[in-house]
Amino acid sequence: MKYPTQRHLPSIVNLNTFEVIARRLSITAAADELGLTQSAVSRQLSDLEGFVGVALCRRTTSGMELTVDGASYLRRVRTLLDELESATIAASMGSMPGKILRLSVPTTFGRLWAMPRLCAFAIAHRQIQLDVATHTGPISMRDSGLDAAIVYCEGPEPGCVADLLHPLHSFPLAAPTLSRLAAPLTGTQMAALPLLHQSMVPNSWPAYLRQLGASVEVPMPGAHYGLLSLALTAAEAGLGVALVPDYVSASALQTGRLVKLNDKPFISPRSYFLVTTNERAKAPVIQSLRQWLTSQSPPSP
Repeated sequence: MKYPTQRHLPSIVNLNTFEVIARRLSITAAADELGLTQSAVSRQLSDLEGFVGVALCRRTTSGMELTVDGASYLRRVRTLLDELESATIAASMGSMPGKILRLSVPTTFGRLWAMPRLCAFAIAHRQIQLDVATHTGPISMRDSGLDAAIVYCEGPEPGCVADLLHPLHSFPLAAPTLSRLAAPLTGTQMAALPLLHQSMVPNSWPAYLRQLGASVEVPMPGAHYGLLSLALTAAEAGLGVALVPDYVSASALQTGRLVKLNDKPFISPRSYFLVTTNERAKAPVIQSLRQWLTSQSPPSP
């Protein structure tokens, strides 16, 4: 097999054939899926093995199986093929300016707050295809390949603009059976209860309790949860007190599954912003989304 470029890269066609063989473990089944003859599939596998210099598959009485080298190679090749396909789709979408908007949202905030508003946007702007992904933790807009993202942060990174969507006001919530003390509880009273922490904001409980006048040390004991929804479920189960944003807790409070232990909110220094780069902010499709989200739900004072 000839080198297609100056780089030591095999044929993408042969890599794809190898992935299908590895998945189907049959030359015949791979040939059917690819619309090729069995001899063509076997030849492409042979070419790839000759290129890499090791046997990737071996024939058995029941079909094919991967060698140790083949299994190791497949794990890396499959990831690269997925990334190449994703990059190609993204490039193809880029050839249709003004029609496709690629957006990422935080998992829980995206499901509970953003998606109802984004669905309404999509209905009102049917000429725009809205592709929505999710993320946890920080995200760099300049390196993401996205058109925009809803980010939990203190403000935009350099070279980006941000629209405030939702300040984060959290309240201490617990199952009705957890505490026999009548609300409102003081910071000292709450510190004596099992506290449920969020991994992304591990210092929110100490900051809130100090805000209420309690003297606390860090780190504080208690279970940690990666998602707000997990902490909420744990609180409903009576495992402890969760410091939960208002957009997450409305249903649980209304149905009585949780009660508020203090009406004073913890106001996070971070908020949810719609972030995009300075260059993308000028695109009409981004301007439409920015206007929609800020007008549909004005930020709380």
